[in-house]
Amino acid sequence: MTDPRMARLAGKIIDFRLRPPTGPYRTFFTPNVVGAVNRILGHGVPRSYTISTEPYPHAEDRAIKALLDEMDSVGVRLGVMNGRHSVNRPVPVHIEDADLATLQGRTDGRVLGLAGVDLDKPVPEIVAALDRAVKELGLIGVCMEPGLARTPMYADDERLFPIYEKVVELKVPLLFMSGPLAGPDISHTDPVRFDRVARRYSTMPVILGHGCYPYVTEAIALAFKSEVTGLMNVFLSPDVYMFAPGGQAYVEGVNWLPNRFIFASAYSFCGVDTAVRDTLKLAINDDALDSYMYRNALSLLPAGR
Repeated sequence: MTDPRMARLAGKIIDFRLRPPTGPYRTFFTPNVVGAVNRILGHGVPRSYTISTEPYPHAEDRAIKALLDEMDSVGVRLGVMNGRHSVNRPVPVHIEDADLATLQGRTDGRVLGLAGVDLDKPVPEIVAALDRAVKELGLIGVCMEPGLARTPMYADDERLFPIYEKVVELKVPLLFMSGPLAGPDISHTDPVRFDRVARRYSTMPVILGHGCYPYVTEAIALAFKSEVTGLMNVFLSPDVYMFAPGGQAYVEGVNWLPNRFIFASAYSFCGVDTAVRDTLKLAINDDALDSYMYRNALSLLPAGR
């Protein structure tokens, strides 16, 4: 029997953190890492990701098709992927804006890109690259990971202010990677840092990927502050941490502050189908669920998407 909530949401859902199994994303996480995270979370490795790692011709093309089929199977209309320049890792990661633009085309616009920020470059070059990414490549926002820079920074570091000013000028959302892996220690995911940025640039939508886990209560308090004061525009996207210890508070937060949460699977750390099906089992009321699964994300996308 079809889940009535899934039927109601069919063709509307937006997955705001989805890393397609192709191009630079195919080797971003090794199969061992993907397997370990999925095992800890209690589900299997997505079939589309497994296809992408097979040593056969056209593996990437087949993996993309499998991912789009998976999205269709649970009513996901759009996914959002992000550029990355995470050099403070055992293996540095660079996912270029041009690659994201290509992937947008290869998925027929089903997966949209957020420009990455390479903090190894001078700020004027970063600002110019963001301008090109949005205006020429058609990317729909920006993603930053200051804690994973060569010299880790906090989000409220003054050296980053010109970058935020460009994001404001471009009138696009900014997604921060937060969570326990967002820097050399978990102080880099402290919501206080993002609070300061969001207040300074109050018109800039700020999405906190991974929901600042493990600072769950503090992150929800920041969302509350955003909702009631109007002094900032903050959204939480807890994705897989919705199902981690302490994640039940996020569920309560969605019901309490439905305008401040955005759904994401964090694929390949969770299958898109698994993320949707598991989310629909949570005790989220229907109106809040609609806001969480697509309305809030839709409000951040360019008109016509």
